[in-house]
Amino acid sequence: MRTHPALFALPLLLGCAHRLQIPQPPTAGPGAVLPPLPAASIDLPLRADIRGTLRSLESLVPEVFDTNGRFQMIGPTPVGVRYRVQRAPFRFEPRGGGVHVEATLAITAEACVGAPMGLPIPFMPSCQVVASCGVNEAPRQVTVSADTTIRLDPSWRIVAQTVPAAPVFRDRCELTMFHVDVTEFVATYVAQQVAAATQRMDATVHAHGDLRPRAEELWTNLNTPMDLGEGFWLTLSPQRVFAAPFELTTESASTRVGIFARPVVTSGPRPTPSPSPLPALEPRAPGSQSDRFGLTLDARVSFEETTALVAQEFRGRVMELEGHRALVREVRVRGNGGALLFELDVTFQDGPFDGTPATLFLAGLPDYDAAREAMTVRDLDYTLETRNTLLQAGDWLLRGSLREGLARRAVFPLGDRIRRLRDNAQRALSRPLGGGSTMRGELTTLRPVGAFVVADGVVVRVQTEGRAEVSQDLTGLDLTGQRSAP
Repeated sequence: MRTHPALFALPLLLGCAHRLQIPQPPTAGPGAVLPPLPAASIDLPLRADIRGTLRSLESLVPEVFDTNGRFQMIGPTPVGVRYRVQRAPFRFEPRGGGVHVEATLAITAEACVGAPMGLPIPFMPSCQVVASCGVNEAPRQVTVSADTTIRLDPSWRIVAQTVPAAPVFRDRCELTMFHVDVTEFVATYVAQQVAAATQRMDATVHAHGDLRPRAEELWTNLNTPMDLGEGFWLTLSPQRVFAAPFELTTESASTRVGIFARPVVTSGPRPTPSPSPLPALEPRAPGSQSDRFGLTLDARVSFEETTALVAQEFRGRVMELEGHRALVREVRVRGNGGALLFELDVTFQDGPFDGTPATLFLAGLPDYDAAREAMTVRDLDYTLETRNTLLQAGDWLLRGSLREGLARRAVFPLGDRIRRLRDNAQRALSRPLGGGSTMRGELTTLRPVGAFVVADGVVVRVQTEGRAEVSQDLTGLDLTGQRSAP
């Protein structure tokens, strides 16, 4: 009679408890460290009305400059000059990202000869007109101009800077016989008045262009976790802010602010906010700020949920092991380092181990199958301890359907959960944020990142991409100081 080889190993493998003794695998340490959250950009376009600011120049610069009809003597000379300068309305033109401001001056002037230093000239009792320009003919013309730019400084204040340009003489008013160029000193004087007015305009913009209170309220709201329902939370985690240069038209000043964030959706209790102070604005060249918004969705599957799903498939199922039968009585799933550890309590139902219980240990790596929209387990195999024990008992135990069946059936559908997360996150991205700001978002594509074993389960990380934009209402911002902002 031939004896089954496993019978010789029975005394060593069964022990005194008549149980197949399989050592537990050693603890492999903590679970995986989740990869850093990818960066995302939240677009914040800003637009401020500057029509009132530009119009204020009209009231700051007089329309008429003259000598009140009186001759003004030129130093110790016997020559006196009287003039009248009519300023045309300011014209505004977008230029080079700023606004070019200019006005045309129409000049009429007369020169006279009179008493130098108060000493009378014989036979000339008063200052007699001897030359003129622009009188009974077209006035002489000079153009004075300046260029205004606007920017956001690091402290979130709108700053205007206006640089005067040199006057442009279309035709001069030169009282030739006395070599007096009226256009030169008149244009210089008016240009000084325009420069002084634009300095006052710049100072007014600086005084009333503080956006920091609005920005701080927005920053606080962006740091607040958003309830997505079903125990999920969206945290945007803004970190840095970049501002492109302003583009000016004759009506508005606009820029795009990019908020650098690391948004994520998590499950469980409401995350504790990690408030950070509003950062200083950093410069960003036009077009270099990406408008891509990526949101990380972490679908968490607890070990309890994993155990329940696997147990539903295998508890009470009889598996074939190379023609022998084993009843799966219980299943447990836990983490072991970066792997999932499956513990199967089985009872052999025939052969040399008939009626013998044992606990088998199998380990595999979690994975996300995008095509099946499910978490799966790859590289599933018996642990070294289980394999060595089963080899001693008979390699037929290793050649059954249990491992293949577990690998095939350990599938955890997550598609509906992830889509709900994305849809709820998209709804959460469209909401008022207070302080005149509103956020709108659109999420489109889904891209799997991976599955990671952590302390209490498995995190399946998926990246969804789209756009997110915050609109800030600046209609109440008065850069002229003539009315109070609401």
